[in-house]
Amino acid sequence: MANILMINGSLNPNGFNQQLLNKIKELIGNRAAVSVLDWQAVPFFVQTQEFPAPNAVEEVRQAVKNADAIWFVSPEYNYQIPGGLKNLTDWLSRSLDPANPRGESAIHGKITTVSAASADGGSHVRPVLEDLLAFIRTQVVRENATGVAIKPTNWATGVLEFNDDDIHKLNQQVETLLAKLA
Repeated sequence: MANILMINGSLNPNGFNQQLLNKIKELIGNRAAVSVLDWQAVPFFVQTQEFPAPNAVEEVRQAVKNADAIWFVSPEYNYQIPGGLKNLTDWLSRSLDPANPRGESAIHGKITTVSAASADGGSHVRPVLEDLLAFIRTQVVRENATGVAIKPTNWATGVLEFNDDDIHKLNQQVETLLAKLA
C-alpha cells in the first residue's frame, strides 16, 4: 500500500487548510496509508547549522524519505507560500551529503502534488509551490491540482464548505496521484 505524507502549510489546527487536508484524507480512504507531518519544531534554516541537522529536521526528513508521495496543502499569503512552509522546503531540499552540495535530498525524486484553500482557491500559491517543488527535484503532479475557494460566509463560521464541484475536483486529484503511485 502506498504511503502518502500530507504537509499542511498552515499550523492552525482548525484552519481551512486543515479542513481541506481532512477532506482529502477522507477521499483517499483506505486506498493508501496517509499520515500528516508535524513540522512545528523545525527551526529557521541556517546554513551553519546544517550538519549535523537539528533533531526536528532529521525527524521530518525521515518522514519524507519514508513516504511514496507528498501532498502539500497550503494557504496563500500575499499570493505566496507561507514563510514557515518555505523554510521547511529549504530544509528538505538540502543535500544530505556535506561533501556534495548537489547531492540527493530527503525530498529528491518524491512524487508531490498541491492543493490550497484560500479566498481565490490558491490560484497564485499553487503554481508558485509547484514551481518550487520542481526546482528542488520532485516529480510534481500538476494535473488536477485543486483549489477550494473560501467563501465570505466561511470566514465568519470558520468552516470550509465544499460544493459538488470541489469534491469532484478533489476526487480527480486523488485518482491522479494514486495512478502515479500504482
